[in-house]
Amino acid sequence: MKFKLVFLYIMILIITLLYGCAPSVNYVYISNLGGYKEETAFLESILKSDDLNALGFQLLPSNNNGNAEDLRPEFYIDLFTLWENEISNKDIIISRKIFIPHDDVLAERTNAALEDCLSGREKLIQIDELKPPFVALRVNGLAVGDDGYPLVQAVCVRIRADETRKSNKSLLEKLTKLEEAVKTAPKHLIRPMPDPLWITAGGDTMLGRGASELLFQEGPAAIFGETAKMLASSDIALINLEGVVSSRGERVPKSFNFRFVPEIAQALKNAGIDAVLHANNHVFDYGEQAFLDSLSWLNKAGIGIAGAGVDDDAASEPFVFVKGDQTCRVFGIASFPRENNGWDGETAAAGPGRAGMLHSRKGGVEKLKQKFSPDSLNIVFFHGGVEWSTKPDAATRELYTDLIASGADLVIGTHPHVVQGFEWVHGKPVFWSLGNYVFGLMNGFYTGDEGLFIRLGFWHGKLLYMEPFPIFLNNIRTDIVSQDKLNIFYARSRELRTP
Repeated sequence: MKFKLVFLYIMILIITLLYGCAPSVNYVYISNLGGYKEETAFLESILKSDDLNALGFQLLPSNNNGNAEDLRPEFYIDLFTLWENEISNKDIIISRKIFIPHDDVLAERTNAALEDCLSGREKLIQIDELKPPFVALRVNGLAVGDDGYPLVQAVCVRIRADETRKSNKSLLEKLTKLEEAVKTAPKHLIRPMPDPLWITAGGDTMLGRGASELLFQEGPAAIFGETAKMLASSDIALINLEGVVSSRGERVPKSFNFRFVPEIAQALKNAGIDAVLHANNHVFDYGEQAFLDSLSWLNKAGIGIAGAGVDDDAASEPFVFVKGDQTCRVFGIASFPRENNGWDGETAAAGPGRAGMLHSRKGGVEKLKQKFSPDSLNIVFFHGGVEWSTKPDAATRELYTDLIASGADLVIGTHPHVVQGFEWVHGKPVFWSLGNYVFGLMNGFYTGDEGLFIRLGFWHGKLLYMEPFPIFLNNIRTDIVSQDKLNIFYARSRELRTP
């Protein structure tokens, strides 16, 4: 009898010790009224972790709504959505979505009011949903990636203990541990804020006729006007440089010859110019020696060269720019007809062992196709077409379409000296001609004193923002003019869209 009592005592002690060491079960109820499937799955994965299980946390069974006394939850996780500027320090962000207002690229809009976005007057979509022919609009002047951009929506959680047991010290300690587990868990649903790649581009830029001297004396704003700030602040600034950087060479018999002193290369770099198109009908105005000088001076200044080189391989190499996980390649190519004075650009085409420009009729297109990369934004800066024409000719259209079908993501045209329209070609943006950017003595000459300056925001190969600016060339000074001057650009763009 005594032995049985001792055995019973030992068993009771063991059971007591076992149950005393085992944590009490604390059920957690996820209050999901908004269909947050991904976020709920994320929270469930945390609650199923070994660390929380060891502390006694368990997810309330899905067939129990928290009302049954035997499975009454001790903790509640509430999910809800807020704009990020509304979030308090009590809220734990577990996912983020970026929204944008958007419109057709030809709707002549680049900005939306925040009030209209929040009231529903502007239709909002997630940034990943944007597709041609639509582009994003700024919100009160702010673009995605700018500090304070307001349309960042977060799914947050707040964790609370059962109201009837808030005084339980042990329960409150566990609440703190549960909050800490959710706060410190890796948040794979919180994607990094987009940081668009900003590209600015101006058209035909001829720095003779006093423009170089003014740039040296007064700085970039003296010739580039208000666009100077955009050149300096963009990630990539591009121009078509009409002429060579050299003090040597003999003038080639042509109607017009352009040459700039070597110091202009560093002045352009200081102005924010990152790369120039050097495949055009003026890069051989003073012969091969001046052309080679130009390559050398631009390289020394750290300016990328698109479409020209010591041979056709070098001429087809792109200017490469990397921003975060985005890579951009800028290529250059020319394809213009024989000039009225008899000069033929094909004679200046690069080839094996021959310096010159990349020319479409001398194997240039095939060279570019080999160097397009599916992992980068491939930009083709083009010089060609018919001068003084307000629309692309059939040969240029065929060339652009072929380039895009082969991997080009953006094509920017120069050479006609007038602004042509914008068009989507196979879902890719095309600017047929930007017209002139800086070009003295164009005042009153047809529409050569009008041009288009563009600022583009790309996000992983997608055109996110398209912001055109009408410019006027007041001799050697360029200025942005009233936005209503864009009506010609948009009208010509609509003509291209019309069947």
